[in-house]
Amino acid sequence: MRRRNVFLFFVLPFLGVFVLFSLASFLGQAALKSRTEALVRGQLAATAAILRVTVSHLLDEGTPPDETLDSTLSGEDIYFMALLDAEKNVLAWNSRYEGYLPLSLREARPGQSGIIDSPAGKIFSELSTVTTKDGRRFHLYLGYALSGMEEMIALSRRTAFLLSGLILFAGALFFRGLFQLQSRFMAKAREAEAERLEKERFREISAFTSGVAHEIKNPLNSLALLIELLLQKAPPETRGNLELGKSQVLTIARIVDRFSSAVKPVRPVANALDLEDVLRLAARSFAAEDPESSTRLCVESEPGIRLTGDGDLLVQALLNLLKNAAEASSSTPVLVEGLRKKKKVEIWVRDKGPGIPPQAITRVFEPFYTTKEKGMGIGLFLAKKIVEAHGGTIEARSREGEGTEFRIELPGA
Repeated sequence: MRRRNVFLFFVLPFLGVFVLFSLASFLGQAALKSRTEALVRGQLAATAAILRVTVSHLLDEGTPPDETLDSTLSGEDIYFMALLDAEKNVLAWNSRYEGYLPLSLREARPGQSGIIDSPAGKIFSELSTVTTKDGRRFHLYLGYALSGMEEMIALSRRTAFLLSGLILFAGALFFRGLFQLQSRFMAKAREAEAERLEKERFREISAFTSGVAHEIKNPLNSLALLIELLLQKAPPETRGNLELGKSQVLTIARIVDRFSSAVKPVRPVANALDLEDVLRLAARSFAAEDPESSTRLCVESEPGIRLTGDGDLLVQALLNLLKNAAEASSSTPVLVEGLRKKKKVEIWVRDKGPGIPPQAITRVFEPFYTTKEKGMGIGLFLAKKIVEAHGGTIEARSREGEGTEFRIELPGA
């Protein structure tokens, strides 16, 4: 799935849900605030009705306004109380905030509630009329603190922000994992496509090489037989040229055989092997083919490492790596190391040559790719085929001027 599709099918719906959640939370807070204000208005109206009766009774008995308010102010929610005359002049007042009366007569209308800002926060206020038995008119001005409602709304807002943050955090983690999974999937898809193209290319090369080898080998056999006959009857002065021709024919035959072996499928015969024996046989084969370079070969291995595989094929793969390392480092040592890593077996082949350029290191295992003037690009390719046929992996690492190392990892016994 492409990143654009992931964005369309996952990210946009998530953002839409988050926006809807935020909108629902905002509307819920607004509804909660409106409903709470309605409840406060109702409670304030009921409190005002009770207090009007009490204040009227006390005034009828001749109680001074100050004493009237002192005896009636009670309850934590009643923030202030004021007694006004008919012209709305303040006769007496009492407030929980000492020395401060949040009076707003401009907005005060009898029978209507309003909201006043004060040091204690927002306060609902209500102005109501009190009439005594002798016909005197007064106004009772009450204030109801909204600190509880504001704390509740603030808590609701903090909870909504916390939930929003958690949702965004969870969404970020989810989409990070999703994009990583999608990136891995795309990488695997690219690898699979590259492998498919490589196999298709290899099949084409195999078919072409097999045809060419078949067409070349028959004339070569005839030519080799003809040279043998000529050698039997040739005068001494021409035998040197005929021997040279015979060696060239054999060289061509070996090249054709190497191409043929490279394109044939590898089918290892599984046997119980000791890693030390495999490395020792590879060193002997290398010494037989290149006695001079074998003096620079150093082989080390942990004892008792067992593995399952085809000994001849593994020796052939290691021989190809040793030849490559010896050619790369003409005078420095070539180190071969075998070791155990958990349930795996590792083989390292290191040289101190000039190294492989970065643009070439990724292609060293490709068939018929080489940076050498006389190379054919078959040895490393064949080594990779053998290792992979054993269920293992091989990789090359190199730094220019510091040498090259090949790492083989095989399943243990």
